Parts: sequence; structure tokens; C-alpha cells
Amino acid sequence: MLWLRAISRRARALFLIRWITLTLIGWLAYSLFRALWAVIALGAPVYDWQWYVPVILLLIGLPLYGAWRGPVRHAGRGPLLMFAMLFAFALAGCNGFGQVATLEPDLSTPVPISFWTFSTFQQMPEAILHNLKTAGGYVYLTPGGETPFEGESGKALADGIRRLAEYNLEVYLMVPAADFLSVPVHEEWAANARKAAEFVQQEKLANVRGLIGDAEAPLRSPPDFWGADEPGFNHTIETLRLTIDGIQRDYALPIGVTATWQQYVDRLDGDDDLARLRRNPVDPPGGWAFVNLMVYSSYLPTSWRAYYVYLHERAMMRLYPMGGGSYLIGLIGEGMPGEPLIDFDTLVCDARLSRALGAREIVVFQLDGALRAEGEDFVRRFSEAVNSSLPDENVSVPFSRPASLVFYTVVLADAMLDVRQQWIGWVVLSGLLALRSVRVI
Repeated sequence: MLWLRAISRRARALFLIRWITLTLIGWLAYSLFRALWAVIALGAPVYDWQWYVPVILLLIGLPLYGAWRGPVRHAGRGPLLMFAMLFAFALAGCNGFGQVATLEPDLSTPVPISFWTFSTFQQMPEAILHNLKTAGGYVYLTPGGETPFEGESGKALADGIRRLAEYNLEVYLMVPAADFLSVPVHEEWAANARKAAEFVQQEKLANVRGLIGDAEAPLRSPPDFWGADEPGFNHTIETLRLTIDGIQRDYALPIGVTATWQQYVDRLDGDDDLARLRRNPVDPPGGWAFVNLMVYSSYLPTSWRAYYVYLHERAMMRLYPMGGGSYLIGLIGEGMPGEPLIDFDTLVCDARLSRALGAREIVVFQLDGALRAEGEDFVRRFSEAVNSSLPDENVSVPFSRPASLVFYTVVLADAMLDVRQQWIGWVVLSGLLALRSVRVI
């Protein structure tokens, strides 16, 4: 470090300030612009994403100007005018200029409505089963018990599925695991998937249309921030690929997945950072037969919900134009402890918006809790409210900047994770640029 001793103390301090600033601002600039590109690619409206341009320029420009020229208050008229214009545009465009998207749903085709449930259907009233059939969707059935495909639990499950067959109701059978479909329990999940397929074959349950896994971040294991468990993640992907191919080949049962949309933005930058961080790969080689996305607007304030659903479903339709993904909308039945629920009218609004966007299927979680909260005629009332023709059929989606920020923050987090593969090179380059700026090389 003789070269550092040879320069003045002031130059050394200036060099270190600029080096640190360049390193951090460079990482931030890459992440912010990468996220901006992602929201554009995912179909965010112009009146939404254009606001991020002046905000990004301010977040990058102000620290850089301070590191090179000193405090902004001492800036000349030109830089002050530029920063003032950027700030004014950011302030004026924060609310998206009051834009409201108006959607015109296709009234000729009702959207199928499916339901997740934990019921065995042995005691389910016939009227509810009839209403489920009229809704036009499927039953996503989560089996109960420690050994759901064996003994009395298996018998009850098979009897319930046969009762659904009497009403021509098709079933997707949930594959259980101790901690969702995730890296720590992927071997257990794969073994249970084969047990479920064998159960369907042995019991001759012809109305079981396929299997589905619940891919969520494990509750009992921390996120993998630094990629320490890369071998385990890669092994999980290979296990899932072999499981999907093997069950499709041996039992003719397709396997799908329900997951949050965040894991699917990974494909935009050619990696799987978010999935590795969360430790639950959802896009193995060969792919799933279908994807059911958890939109769940129930986590957000009322004024955010419509635009949140609008952004997420448009994004997934852009990512999977031929896939026709289905959408698990706001929670109305009991979920995990502490999860917020929405009321009937809000659920209808989410569903009508999904229909207007052209969703292949909407799914409600979960039937048992909804029946307890809304009564035995819930399915009928909900189906009629979603698919009936009303005097004002158009669906209005008011812009929400907070909902947009939630969306942008997710893709920003994905972009920021790229630094794990790039940080050494960028730190060195930033140091060389900082040295050159203080005229020591």
C-alpha cells in the first residue's frame, strides 16, 4: 500500500469516499435499472413505471454529486435546476396521474371457480356438492392425518373422492410434506408424491386429475442468503425433475405447483436467486404441468388490492402466455395462524377482476372455513356474483403507488441478489475509477 502513503491525507480520504460511493451506487444503479426493466417487461403501464425514472436518477445522482462535488446546497444553477425538475416530476407522478384502468370481461365464457379444501366430503351436504359442480372448477384436496394414504385415513380419503366422482367433480390431490415443498424436505415430498400416485392407482380413483405441491419457503429453516446450500438446491431440482417425469410416465398423473409469483421473476434475468434464497425451487427442468399462483390480496390494505391483483396477474400472463395460469385469490377461509382474511364482497371483486383479465381459473382458499363463515350457500352466491352479467359489467382498477412499490421491491430484491456473483469485480473496478478521479494513477 505504498502508493496510498505517497498521496496526501486529503486525497486518501477523498479516494476512500469515492471508492465506497462508487461501489454502493454502482450496485444500487444496476439493481434499480434492472428492476425497472423487469417491471416494463412484466407489463406495468407507462403511467406506473415512468415514475421510477426520476426517482432512480435522484437516488443515484445525489450521492454521486455529493461525493464528487460536495454538498448539493453548494451546487451551481444547472445541477440544482436538474435535481429540482426530477423531484418535481417524481412528486407529480407519484399517484400515476390519477389513472384508472377499465377492463371489459368476456361475457360469453364464465371463469371456472375451484376450491381448496381439507374435507373428506363424507358429511358434505349434497347441495354444496351440486354447487361445486355448477361452479365449473376443480377440488384441490389436502389429505389429513400422519399417513393420509394408508389405513382409516386412506379409506376415508378414497370414499370422499368417490363421492365427488358421483357429481363429476375432478380432484387435484395435494402432496403433503412436513415443511411445504422445499429443499429441506424435498425427499419426503417426492416419496409422498409417489405414495399418492400409487394410492390413486390402487383405489382406481379415475376422477383424480393430477397431483399438486405447495411450494413455499420452509418455516423451520432460515433463508439461504449466501448460497451456502447450493448442492442441496441443485439436488432438489434434479429430484423434482425425476419425480415429475416418473409419475407422469408410470401413473399418467400430471403434477402441478402452487407458489407465490415472486419465484417466477427469476427467469427474467436467467437465474434463480429468489428461489435459492427462499429454498424452494418451483421451476425444475421439464416444468410443472400447471401453475397455480398465490395472489392473496388479503395481506394488503383495501385501496391497494385491485391494482396489486392487476399487476401480478398481468405479469404472470406475460411470463406464461400459453400456460394459462390459475390464480389463488384473497384468503376468505382459515389459513396459517395470523393470516388476514377478506370479506365476501372483496373476494368477489378480486374474482371479477381476475375474470376480466382472462384468467383460466380462479381458486379460493379454503372451502371449509368459507362455509363456516359465510354459510352453506357460499359457493352458489359466490359463483353467481362472479359469473353473472351485471348492468355495469366493466371492471375499474384505480392506480395504487403503494401496490406498485410492493411489486417493484420484489423485482429489485431479485436484481440486488445478483451482486453475490459480481461483487469482487465491481469493487475492483470502482477502486480503479476512484483512483483515477483523484489523479493518483
